[in-house]
Amino acid sequence: MTPPASDLARLGGQIARRHDSRDRPHVDDPEVRRLIAAIAPGAEATDLGGTMSLNLWLRPAGMVLRVHRPLLSADRLGALQRVRDHLAARGLNVGAPVAWRGRTLFPCGGRWAEMEPYLPSTRPDPTGEAYGEMLRAAGSLHRALATYPGKVPRPLVATYGPPTTLLRWLPAAETAAAEDAAAREILSQVRGAIGLLRRRWVPETALPRGLIHGDIRLANVPRAPSGEPVYFDFGFLAHRPRIHELAYALAWIVLRPDGRGRAEEFAWENFPDLLRAYEEGSDVRLTDLERRALGPYLAAVPLFLMALAGYVPDPVGHLRSEARLAFLRIGEWVLRHPEAAR
Repeated sequence: MTPPASDLARLGGQIARRHDSRDRPHVDDPEVRRLIAAIAPGAEATDLGGTMSLNLWLRPAGMVLRVHRPLLSADRLGALQRVRDHLAARGLNVGAPVAWRGRTLFPCGGRWAEMEPYLPSTRPDPTGEAYGEMLRAAGSLHRALATYPGKVPRPLVATYGPPTTLLRWLPAAETAAAEDAAAREILSQVRGAIGLLRRRWVPETALPRGLIHGDIRLANVPRAPSGEPVYFDFGFLAHRPRIHELAYALAWIVLRPDGRGRAEEFAWENFPDLLRAYEEGSDVRLTDLERRALGPYLAAVPLFLMALAGYVPDPVGHLRSEARLAFLRIGEWVLRHPEAAR
């Protein structure tokens, strides 16, 4: 059943806000400069990148100042700080919040800001060994998150959606792409793939759930000088099926950092080793149902990116992106070869 138009409009607004980063502050914003001068007079500020926040390395203070976009609420940010404190107390390398003038969240020109220590790290090269270590680190993170006693407000948007949700979004994409023949053909492929996804989908309620990071990739789990993993970017942390964490990470592994990965060229024979690395880190065994769900949940990641095209600033350009098309082909291949991703 299609939800009320008001619900779709609200959801579309949330997606549009998430994908339009024009409200991200700049290092030269007067409010940002005033805050830097108050926290660390004379500090040199280097923009570390990021979409949801302005992330500034302040030298020589050895701190990272994060000035968040207005769409991030104090409740959500405060909960993420408490999670990071919890993880740091269990020995994980995370940026635990640092108080300034007695507060760990403070205003900056209508936005919220926070500060944490700068954690030196190096992103490893995308090798099989590095990905195995990344998933082992994800398992260790899940083990620590499982003992967190608090609640965390949901993120503004997810990074995947069940087939029913994707089908609700498609009409907006089809309307937005109606004048472009190539985009219409792509959306026809997307609709067909979602139909196959529906037949293979395992309901979230049937799967083990818990707090997950939501965006495990090499950039977010780099290595400290000691060799230990460092955990960054908890913006998608949420209570979800744990298999989604693996599916999301594995989808990006197959795509490759250059966006040119092809499922038919991926070394699927090494897939069991990657899953074992996660199991070793988490000290749990994936269930048979989780293994069956892994392929569909992997395919749901690129299908999610295509289905939301009606709510992004440039729908046609979004759909015709070579990297997203490569991602879509990976999802389609996995759905046609369910035995590969188990």
